[in-house]
Amino acid sequence: MKKNAWALLAIPLAFAMLLAGCGGTPTSGETASADTDQAKGQAKDEYNGPPVTLTVWNQAAGIANDDDLETFLGKPTRSKYPNISFKLVTGKLEDMIASGEIPDLITTSNYYLYNLRELGIPAELSGMIKQEKIDFSKFDPAIVDAMKQFGEKGEIYGMPFAMNYGVTVYNKDIFDKFGVPYPKDNMTWDDMIELSRKVTRKEGDTQYIGLDPGAPSVLLRAHSLPVMDEKREKVVINTEPMKQIFQILQKAYSVPGIVNGNKYTYGFNEFQKEKRVAILPYWLAALTTRVPLLNDAGINWDIVSWPTFPGRPEYGREIDFHLVVLTSTSQNKEAAYKVLKAIASDEAQKEMNKNVRMTILNDPALRKEFAGNMKYYADKNLAGVFKVKPAPLPMVSKYDNNIYSYLTTAAKQMVLEKKDINTALREAEEAANKYVQEQQTSK
Repeated sequence: MKKNAWALLAIPLAFAMLLAGCGGTPTSGETASADTDQAKGQAKDEYNGPPVTLTVWNQAAGIANDDDLETFLGKPTRSKYPNISFKLVTGKLEDMIASGEIPDLITTSNYYLYNLRELGIPAELSGMIKQEKIDFSKFDPAIVDAMKQFGEKGEIYGMPFAMNYGVTVYNKDIFDKFGVPYPKDNMTWDDMIELSRKVTRKEGDTQYIGLDPGAPSVLLRAHSLPVMDEKREKVVINTEPMKQIFQILQKAYSVPGIVNGNKYTYGFNEFQKEKRVAILPYWLAALTTRVPLLNDAGINWDIVSWPTFPGRPEYGREIDFHLVVLTSTSQNKEAAYKVLKAIASDEAQKEMNKNVRMTILNDPALRKEFAGNMKYYADKNLAGVFKVKPAPLPMVSKYDNNIYSYLTTAAKQMVLEKKDINTALREAEEAANKYVQEQQTSK
């Protein structure tokens, strides 16, 4: 297995994205029936192979412990295929690759799928999807469109299992304190910034922050902006659309009281613990796991839709979802196929949706029931979240995260050093291109 793994990973990759025998002796009638099924291309919905334990490595999909593993993989799988179990493994992926001990499954986000493909890790699943009769048309169309971006000819490199949405959470207590109307659904970034001016105030020793817009990468991804050219050879961030993103950030940070010394970003900790951030654009999945913290802190909170951009009133934050990747080196693919089928089933999706992960099924009624078992959104504006749809993903590259860091530096220079936007972006593009060229040359 180690040798095969190394051989696979050593091959330069172009960018593109069965069952075990039944126990016992079948009668002639049973054999004929099985042969007929196979001739029709119909796979039996069973796994009769020997008991198998599939190894799982988590990468940014919120499966942090054995309880999570049981909730999202164990329970839906065992109900149909009791001889399949799971073991969560930890460590660095590069170390696993080097040792040849690559896990059977990787739970991850679409954010990381391109880099996994660059490593040659995901198995292609189109044949399995057809064999197991998994109907992708029942999934949220935004997920299906996003998955197609990772394959040049319709290849599928993972099975989605949980959806995410951008959301704006706000502290009603701060708005009540200053007698300011609450945020509303379908507000633009400019609307949100103007509203934030009214609650960015200092009272006693407390400086209240109206809005934390987040890093440049948050806005540019919601605007579907790539940071490299189509050939993924050159950085392109000194552009008019990117300047518009920075103008929004500049306007947000120009509100008196937002910048305090060298501090201008705040985040969930300041929203929840310090209770001084009024408006925080966020992820619904992350918010849901943190609702108990908000309630324990006694914050009177609610939510509205993600802010929109001019000319894009229908779009909120970019599409984000979690998926399970079957590794190409796995020796347990037959069992893994059944796992992927189980987690995408209507039964598993409906059960998961009642708790802390949103279904991937394109069913508005289910969205209204999200986290129903937890009662987290019983009196909240959950419906407002879906008044904008997920924005299309920007084209991705393996250099994106590093390029984002240059944009973060540019924003910091704009805010703290008062560097003009054109200069900040030009210098960021030059530095990022130098980095990419160095990486390409060393490779």
